[in-house]
Amino acid sequence: MIFADSRNIQAVSIPFNWNADYADGKNYAEYDLLTHKKNDFYLIQKNQVIRFGLFGQGMKFFFEMSDGSFNLNGRRIEVEYIDEENRTYHLTTNFAHKDLITYKEAYSDYNNMQGIQQSNLKSINFGYKTIYQKDNIQLFFQPIISLPFNKSAFIEVKLTSNKDLNGYLIFKSKGLEVERFYAPLESNKAGQINWTIK
Repeated sequence: MIFADSRNIQAVSIPFNWNADYADGKNYAEYDLLTHKKNDFYLIQKNQVIRFGLFGQGMKFFFEMSDGSFNLNGRRIEVEYIDEENRTYHLTTNFAHKDLITYKEAYSDYNNMQGIQQSNLKSINFGYKTIYQKDNIQLFFQPIISLPFNKSAFIEVKLTSNKDLNGYLIFKSKGLEVERFYAPLESNKAGQINWTIK
């Protein structure tokens, strides 16, 4: 298991590789740690995953599959929503099923004179999507951690409610509130915010 291991394991080929830690103590990484052969994301044994995220550059960024809380290089990050009646929805302590997400953003430069095309990574991203249920409220929640190159890391949060809500989106670090944003939600319309990790 890479994320529970104190060793500094290096990424292969790019600055960060994705990895899934399994319940049996094994792991499945983007590149095999011994052979460096590329693995297929779609072959992850999803029902065995206990942690998923990125590692590289001496850092580890992952979420716990059990509750969805993020561990960003040793810092626990949580997201909550508080509605107009002061009800709290603990979005990242949600024990519902989670679909794994990871992707890379890239851009290409093409030199027409020399006929050379060069691709460059812009960011590496991971997270999940899930449905949070409390009483008669159902929230579609999709947090994505984005690690852009030469910029600060941020969390992109997409949130959709089955009912109108008038509340606040709250970001916590190590259990303490860091920042909150007024975030009214209109029924079945997605809201999105990018929060620079502090």
